[in-house]
Amino acid sequence: MSYVALVGFLMMLVIVYLLIKQKTSTMFSFAVIPIIGALLIGATPSQIGNYLTKGFAMTTSVALIMLFSLPYFMMMDDAGLFNGIVRRILKRVKLSPVVLTVLTLVISIITGFDVSITSIYLITIPLLLPFYKKLKMSPMILMFLTTLGVINTMDVPWSARMLRSASLIPNIQGGAMHLFKMIFPAQIIFTVILFLVAIWLGIRESKRIKKEAEVTGETIEVGKVDVTEIKDDPEIGRPQLFWVNVILTLLVIAGLIVFPTMPSYYVFAVGLVIALAINYPDLKQQNKLLKKYAASLFPVMPAILLSGVVVGVMEYSGMMKAMVDTLVAIIPASFGPWVYIIVAIFGVPLMFLFTNDTWYYVLLPIVISLMKAYHVPADVVIITLFFNMGAMLTPIAQPQLYIGIDLTDGAISFEQYVKFAFFPVWILSLVLLGIGLLTGAFR
Repeated sequence: MSYVALVGFLMMLVIVYLLIKQKTSTMFSFAVIPIIGALLIGATPSQIGNYLTKGFAMTTSVALIMLFSLPYFMMMDDAGLFNGIVRRILKRVKLSPVVLTVLTLVISIITGFDVSITSIYLITIPLLLPFYKKLKMSPMILMFLTTLGVINTMDVPWSARMLRSASLIPNIQGGAMHLFKMIFPAQIIFTVILFLVAIWLGIRESKRIKKEAEVTGETIEVGKVDVTEIKDDPEIGRPQLFWVNVILTLLVIAGLIVFPTMPSYYVFAVGLVIALAINYPDLKQQNKLLKKYAASLFPVMPAILLSGVVVGVMEYSGMMKAMVDTLVAIIPASFGPWVYIIVAIFGVPLMFLFTNDTWYYVLLPIVISLMKAYHVPADVVIITLFFNMGAMLTPIAQPQLYIGIDLTDGAISFEQYVKFAFFPVWILSLVLLGIGLLTGAFR
């Protein structure tokens, strides 16, 4: 192993260790550790400046997408767009265990379009928990299906995960939309499977409830949901503009698809300023909301931007090539073309050793560079390893899990959730891998 490769691997391990142990912030690890690594291999300040310039060029557009897309969907959430959709669905259904499990998945997917895992849990679990209790259903299923809804909306083009991934393929214009189109056929099939899982869980719960009712003599009441419990914020809710916001959101999404050469961040910027003007014409109120949304941009947006330091130093200093050459020499030739598949197979347990940032910005660049030696395109590697579902089992990667669990009113513990969800999530991860291979997205 060469000295440059050794420094590269040590740099990667230091970043992973610091983030997992929460010794430093992501921003510090990305901004400082790579520079130390570059100095250790003898890079001059002038060379380091060149690495940074090229690295930031890879991540700036992605950070700009987040700057406009996240406030757009948060504003739509405040205006009541997602509440309005949920109300219209719930008005038309009569509750039963199967209906409720399917509804859980539907609502978590709908609320997931604002790409805030916190809001998915904050909306879905308190909304549906009373009905789970009313039907004597397990809150564990509510938590599990809400988590599956989170997983199923990970790949919308404006999500942090998709934007992280897009920053790794700067040579492809509209990288996030490109990756989304690649995974979409496989995800359609996977979504159907998730609904089959929800139906199966509902049937299983229905049988269990009937069995227990026969023993206790209890009668389980079913009925329609009282949608008046789903209330918009009295100050900033705009239920009267529901259809206007629906049409505007569809136009924004259509703009991303129809005009692939138009910078995605500009499409979202136009959508945001129009949405603000329509919903909140008062400039003082607009500024107040934008200040509120700004808090959600940190630290994710700066971390995405500063990931360019990691990738820039590793890629342009020769560190990445040295690391890949070392791995190629070690890995048996017959295994080489399948390394990314092997990583995908063990992706769920591996996520207990990674944060989202280290998965995308430390592991993926190494695997991408390694697979170039075997002529596997970077976008194929990214899509294959994109759905790191194990992140939804560990607070190292997803601390919002504690919010979801706490919202069940003490009905479940974190340990119980992991014990219940670990193997089902791993199996679903393998199912998606199989679908991706069969549809050609992962080959």
